[in-house]
Amino acid sequence: MLEKTEREKRHGLLINISGNGKGKTTGALGTCLRALGWGWKVSVLQFVKNAGKTGEKLFADNTELPFEIIPLGAGFTWQKDMDGKDHKACAAEAWELAKKYIEQAEADLLVLDELNIVLKAGWLDCAEVIRVLKQRPAWMHIIVTGRGILPKMADASDLVSEVREIKHPYKKGITAQKGIEF
Repeated sequence: MLEKTEREKRHGLLINISGNGKGKTTGALGTCLRALGWGWKVSVLQFVKNAGKTGEKLFADNTELPFEIIPLGAGFTWQKDMDGKDHKACAAEAWELAKKYIEQAEADLLVLDELNIVLKAGWLDCAEVIRVLKQRPAWMHIIVTGRGILPKMADASDLVSEVREIKHPYKKGITAQKGIEF
């Protein structure tokens, strides 16, 4: 009998990090760091963020580690058609890429950043998303982030964490800062 590989020994989890506080993507990136430490291939598909500069994207683009971040969104959701892109169309394109990553087992850990926002907005069909996520390879871990987790997505997840805002510097007029928010 053949020994199972490390990958085959894993029980892939569907993890969801939601809530109104700061730290959802940051928490997911912390898990990415752990996975990279074990030599895993890690991919982050960003459903809302666009090609603007972020510290995590700069790091991914400049490391030899098997780590990639792909911004696929139209930008902030409160800005309509940022850069001439439509949020719903961007979400559909990002979802097609996510399905490819899942079907072709492209990563040990796949982060679908801000997918909860997309689902809550109705830009993708939640039932289809859950069906595909449940059909992932048994060893693949997926982290979904974003505010507004739908009850169906919470039920489908193995682990759900909520980031709650207690205090935020923005309320004192302190704007987003490099290295902290982006």
